[in-house]
Amino acid sequence: MIDDDRTPPNPSTETVVPGEKNCYFAGFVGAFPSIASNSEKLTPPVNGTLDSLAQRNEELSRYLYNDVKVCAKCGRPCGNNQKACQQCGASLADVPVTQTENVMMGFIFGVERTLKLPLMISIRRQSDTVIVFDDLLAMSSCHLNALLTSHYCQDWRWLLRDPVTASGLLNEMVNEAWQTTLSFWANERWRKFVYREGVTLEMVRDNIICGFNSPPSQFQLHLQWIVLPLMPFHHQKLLDGLHAQQGRWFPLEYVTKILDVLVSEGQTYDVQASTSVDEIIQHFNSKGVHYEEVWAERYQTYCKSYALSNWKVEDFKYVVFQGQVHEIQAQHEALPDGRVCLGEKLNINPVSLHHEDKLLLQNYGRRIDHDCPGGTYYKHHKALKIGDGGIRIWPGLER
Repeated sequence: MIDDDRTPPNPSTETVVPGEKNCYFAGFVGAFPSIASNSEKLTPPVNGTLDSLAQRNEELSRYLYNDVKVCAKCGRPCGNNQKACQQCGASLADVPVTQTENVMMGFIFGVERTLKLPLMISIRRQSDTVIVFDDLLAMSSCHLNALLTSHYCQDWRWLLRDPVTASGLLNEMVNEAWQTTLSFWANERWRKFVYREGVTLEMVRDNIICGFNSPPSQFQLHLQWIVLPLMPFHHQKLLDGLHAQQGRWFPLEYVTKILDVLVSEGQTYDVQASTSVDEIIQHFNSKGVHYEEVWAERYQTYCKSYALSNWKVEDFKYVVFQGQVHEIQAQHEALPDGRVCLGEKLNINPVSLHHEDKLLLQNYGRRIDHDCPGGTYYKHHKALKIGDGGIRIWPGLER
């Protein structure tokens, strides 16, 4: 018999399962295989701020702002009907609706900066109609936005006014986002770090949070494309109901279904600024496209996606259980069923830990020439006008 001098685990020690409700890993100490962008480094085509552009260009000014709630705790702009901040979870109940600069329109025109921040973009792919870029507020290690650049279109509801054109543009946005995802998948180190053995490309494609928030925090159509699994903190927020919320989150699968209905009928839907998503839901429920069913099916897929992940206990210092940060006992010893031993409770803010982890686990702004956050400007930037060479206005949004 071989002597085994390892101390057996204390049978009285509580074990928990990271990835289940109220429990997740934190305090990343592993080696993240970031993926650099090779987008051409460009100088800003338009110097100054979005705000100064709005002041000197009356024609464009009305399209350069958003109506939002800005979180008093972390400063994140949120949709004007949200009840809690997606970033930190703080209540927005008493936060007034205010205006912020529309950074998406700044990207499209190649404006240098907002009043607070430079408008460089972490671009992955770009064409005359779409920019695919890393989300600065990444929820996964491949969190992209596919931004429509050919038209000003405030949010997905307006697509119903021209479903044929909308379907074609959405196909372009999806294709560009998927091609970007394939470039991530092709990186073996990233793929093996993120996914457990046996995960296929088909499984990856089915496990993408893709769709639209309504109302969005930025008033320009952009497809959220979040390749699962989420970072541990954000997976917990998903389980808590703070991400992909019913009634605010509209999966791409739902939007394409109702566009298909309109195209097949040769019809449009007369969206106005006052048209609520509830009106749209009820109308298409009557046509057999049930929002609640599509949302529920996709939400369940999102929640189950943790099973794809390859998060390892040795890559984290802590586990957060029921809102409290704990050390991990016997950190390098494998336990069955993904369990870890709950160690000493620590006086550490879990949100602060998340902010540190996000910087270590995101691909935002990683560049071939300098492996730290950075960016560039859109090489197909639009002229500062409405019409040919500039931005076209989606039907119904002319003012």
